[in-house]
Amino acid sequence: MDHKVEHEMVEDNGSGNGAPLGRQITVTMSPDQYERLFFQPSAPRGDLSKRLANPTLLGLLGFLIPYTSTVLCLCGFQGAAAPASLAGLSGDYYFLGAIAMNIAGVAEFVLGNTFPFAVFVIYGCHWGSLAYTQDPIHNISAAFTGAGGLTGAPYNASQGFHNVTMTLVSFTIFIATFRVNAFFTLTFFGLIGLFAFTAAADFAIPHAKTAADVLHIEHLIHIAGGFGFIGLVCGWYLAILTSCAAVNIPCPLPVFDLSNVVFPGRNKQTVEKHA
Repeated sequence: MDHKVEHEMVEDNGSGNGAPLGRQITVTMSPDQYERLFFQPSAPRGDLSKRLANPTLLGLLGFLIPYTSTVLCLCGFQGAAAPASLAGLSGDYYFLGAIAMNIAGVAEFVLGNTFPFAVFVIYGCHWGSLAYTQDPIHNISAAFTGAGGLTGAPYNASQGFHNVTMTLVSFTIFIATFRVNAFFTLTFFGLIGLFAFTAAADFAIPHAKTAADVLHIEHLIHIAGGFGFIGLVCGWYLAILTSCAAVNIPCPLPVFDLSNVVFPGRNKQTVEKHA
């Protein structure tokens, strides 16, 4: 099913009476091209989508900038050591992750795009939560002084439970991405592994007694980074395609649109519902 995107253009051409002439241009896009602009399958496009900017690129970049640095730290590149190295990313988490993604999420809400609205706001708030926890100014460790500090079971249980919950959130969204595109699906597949193995590392920290235990925790963190790397590659792939689509640069790379493959009949029903 082709999608039509209409743009109204007004030009001051000589019309005989000095009045401006109105001209409307209709661009027909394939489903694959359409998915480069939005992460909402078969959503109706009203006047707001024609008059306002598309927030998808902002939300995607707001996620990828802190995410990329985090994954590289988890992988241990250039001497990085998680979670200590993550404290240096608090600024990215606050401003690029939390603020940019929540702005994009609110904009998706205005446009009526339920799925990207939920994704951007949830992960934007996750970055804000991570920033607050990692930021030394808040001195979170003080609350755990008598309970083993940052290596004790109480603190690491709280962090582990958070990552378990984010694993469940990522899995829930992962299911929904099967109606978006293949690279979006792979991004959340990577997030599931990242949060799951990070949670495993959190739960293992209080029980580390030997050098072998510490090495096991490091392996868990590196595996988490490896899964995150899948999402990193797929996310930047989507960012390049979305950037090109935003300025109408032809890009032959596919996104493997799944909205016409998984429950394809839902597309027609959505259009008829909003007709």
